[in-house]
Amino acid sequence: MGHFGLGTTTLAMLWKVVRQDGTKFGFTTHDQDIVYNDGTDTVTYLAGSGMTNTANASKSDASPDNLEVTGFLQADSIAEADVRSGLWDNANIYIRVVNYNDLTMGDIKLRSGTTGEIKMANGIFTAEIRGLTQQLTTIIGQLYGPLCRAELFSNPGGGSGGADIIDPTSHYLCMLNAATYRQSGSVASSSDAVHITPNSGLTMVGSSTPTTPAPAGWFSDGIIHFTSGVLSNYTFEIKSWDGTTLTMYLPLPFQPAASDTFTIEPGCNKGSDCQAKFNNIVNFRGEPQIPGNDLILLYPNAK
Repeated sequence: MGHFGLGTTTLAMLWKVVRQDGTKFGFTTHDQDIVYNDGTDTVTYLAGSGMTNTANASKSDASPDNLEVTGFLQADSIAEADVRSGLWDNANIYIRVVNYNDLTMGDIKLRSGTTGEIKMANGIFTAEIRGLTQQLTTIIGQLYGPLCRAELFSNPGGGSGGADIIDPTSHYLCMLNAATYRQSGSVASSSDAVHITPNSGLTMVGSSTPTTPAPAGWFSDGIIHFTSGVLSNYTFEIKSWDGTTLTMYLPLPFQPAASDTFTIEPGCNKGSDCQAKFNNIVNFRGEPQIPGNDLILLYPNAK
């Protein structure tokens, strides 16, 4: 701490990032790379990313911190394709200050948190850093509404959506298993970054007619996970399926080639699909018949 009292300091901020896949990165505000062991592991903190951060304010009302960090998109640290594919979502962030002229002095841990919204433009990224108080904004409990509140394939028995985040034994689960509806396929062609034409053979796997070709809408709001090619291990959300072509919600970072393989699951619109597609109306978790506010607030007409 005595170094902070000097007239001239040699301080640098270190940003350690641990992604959900376990990959670790280090960034520093110093103009040279710094190799530092924080007591957990040794990380090389890169200076080339041009990392800068905004001021941070912590309030007494426990509202989330408002810290943002800006840097350059580059292949050896933060690549645009990785950001778009979600590899940087909810990454753990640890921020420290060190004396770059004497690393044996140790560090001061300023704060930790997770990555939130990430924006990209002109080779620059701006990432929101969410503090621990962000978790206090989570809505606890259930709200009445016309749409189903359950996540598709949320099933304590092993569905890909996982169990209910509040109570795995609650009655707010879809109870379907993703493995029952998942199938493999391959790419026939891709005209642009948002359209994929699969080879023929995709069917209504999981339904009462599993060998019937998948009709329009079957994969809408679903998930596609590539298992080979330039997009191997990347997962994307499907916006729509017209019976021939898949349309993505967001542009793909790379265009798949013919014969690239994938697994695919149907999606649910949280409404009519529950009965029409999955025959699972018994687990529908919405209340479309509840009167709206206008009807509830009606009063007798004096005339």
